[in-house]
Amino acid sequence: SEPVSPSSAPPLTIGLLLPFTESALNNELGVAQKRAAELYVQQQGGMLAGRPVQFAYSDESVNGPLDVTKATILVEQEHSDVILGLIGDDGANSVRTYVDGKHIVFIDTNASGNALTRATPGCTPACASRYLFRSSFSNWQLSEPLGEWAAKQGRTTFYTVAAADTFGAESTAAFVEGLATGGGKATGHSAVASGGDWTKVVATIKAQTTKDVYAAFVGADAEGFIGAWTAARMSSAGYELVGPGQLTDTDVVAAVKDQAAGITTSLFWASSLGTPENRALLDLFPKTYQKEDGTAASVNAYVVEMWDAMRALDQALQSSGTLADSLVTALEGATFTGARGTFTFDRTTHNVVDDIYIRKVTGTGSTVTNAVIDTIHAVTDPGQ
Repeated sequence: SEPVSPSSAPPLTIGLLLPFTESALNNELGVAQKRAAELYVQQQGGMLAGRPVQFAYSDESVNGPLDVTKATILVEQEHSDVILGLIGDDGANSVRTYVDGKHIVFIDTNASGNALTRATPGCTPACASRYLFRSSFSNWQLSEPLGEWAAKQGRTTFYTVAAADTFGAESTAAFVEGLATGGGKATGHSAVASGGDWTKVVATIKAQTTKDVYAAFVGADAEGFIGAWTAARMSSAGYELVGPGQLTDTDVVAAVKDQAAGITTSLFWASSLGTPENRALLDLFPKTYQKEDGTAASVNAYVVEMWDAMRALDQALQSSGTLADSLVTALEGATFTGARGTFTFDRTTHNVVDDIYIRKVTGTGSTVTNAVIDTIHAVTDPGQ
């Protein structure tokens, strides 16, 4: 038989399982990633590896079993060749089990729980899965290197405060682990439920004497914490703040502006990175999309997570096609220089290998940004 020409190749269906409707929790993150996936394909002329691309969409829930049902529909009714997405840990963990049984490739583009790509003892039926890849980070990857870095700066004693959830607990444990490599320790800890009384939380910190503080919060909680920190004049009292990159995410900084000045965070990406790919994305995305208020949409880490997942998939498909086992092998070998710098997956865990950038918020008014002050290269999640 004659080879199939690109123009007559069957469509490639990519299933996106993301919270992108107005009523979905974390819908702003899902919208950012949906847009990134669509824009990437648009930039390739609507095709990946010579095949026209179509998307199948499903709205991520906050319920793992329901997300499995949604993934099943994407595969069995929408005929998705691969699944990308999942913001939350519960859904990602549950869908991992489904794709492992069905031998469907799934690239997680945000969920950060450590166990997702780890061979956890006693975890059944699929921890981890060879069909799952992660293009974002594990909680350990952001905070353990930050702890090591802080200790090397002579900052060895910290008070820790974090969200009372998996992200907060795992991030704090990783930071303390890194701190301990340099002889450091935590002197106390506060776990805070989402939407906490931030004035009270900061007052508790100010009532103790450890001046270096590690904080792990996301989104509106990060904004509330930083606002209360500023109101309590913590910097003037000698307290200094570090945390994983979500604490000063692009959208958080846009909201709190120079209240975030001086905060040090760790992340796999920064808008200030000078790679050509990063500059191109920072130019293209806001020209293409707007926020609800009509202003230009900003590139953030969530956009980069999906953009790099799409690029890795594109590269892998050039040599593999969509048969799951050959696509897995191709993804294991995918490597390129992108918006975050070097991108590759760890061949054993399929968790991304990230350069972790130590960033400090600088500037005033509309020019506030996360400036890179140090880089920890090729951080690989331990996988156990």
